Amino acid sequence: MKTKIPNSPYPELPGVLDHLTQGVKEILGDNLVGSLATGGFDLDSDVDFLTVILHDLTDNDVQNLQEMHRNIHDQNCYPAKHLEGSYIPKDFLANEKTMINEKIWYLDNGSRTLELSNHDNRWHVHWVLRERGIRLWGPDSKTLCRPIPKSILDKDVIRVMNQVTDGFREELSQPLGFYNSRFGQSFVILTMCRILQTLASGTIESKLAGVNWAKKNLDDKWIELIDQAWQEREGVRFCIKIKQRAEQSLLEKTYKFIEYAQQCSRLEN
Repeated sequence: MKTKIPNSPYPELPGVLDHLTQGVKEILGDNLVGSLATGGFDLDSDVDFLTVILHDLTDNDVQNLQEMHRNIHDQNCYPAKHLEGSYIPKDFLANEKTMINEKIWYLDNGSRTLELSNHDNRWHVHWVLRERGIRLWGPDSKTLCRPIPKSILDKDVIRVMNQVTDGFREELSQPLGFYNSRFGQSFVILTMCRILQTLASGTIESKLAGVNWAKKNLDDKWIELIDQAWQEREGVRFCIKIKQRAEQSLLEKTYKFIEYAQQCSRLEN
């Protein structure tokens, strides 16, 4: 594990993930299939994990996992306070019948409490688990579910694009919300870049990879805005920018980029 999980920029990261891995092994026992980490592990990233189980969690499982997550969160370091992930039954992976419709136990970034959510029961999340998952315990990630065809992945990220577009449009002229915050404005630009890269390549890459791809492949007039969004992402870990509304002129430019991204997505499909 420690050869795969970087100790930079946060030297505590391997220890936090080891605490998580040992905890789920003790609590879930034979119900545990495997545990994986995903993500870019940079200064402002959350720490994504997915734990694959044989069957749904019992009430006792949930109670014990809640306590484990509270104990991890109470450690005085960034990775411990920014775990985000889910406990997903193996039968749900790449399963059209349960995809999105079924909620699974989920820990939100910064939270101490599990909740039922479909946040990670999405095609693009399952793609990342299979193709980019870093094994913490259990089998290789590629054995956990079947490959996800590009056509299905494309439909999923287009759905995300439309959801983000609708959310941003609704908040464009409103008081402070998520999408019109400094954090949200940056998030929207970076998300659109990643989605367009996915539509072009059939893969899901990091935020920085999406930025670099967009600057090389999209109209040059958007480079300044893309650079602004990447620079604005710096320091989001301090949770200040999400409480500050972005400048209206910047939000208007961002909406124009969203419209451009929507046009590009139609050309790809």
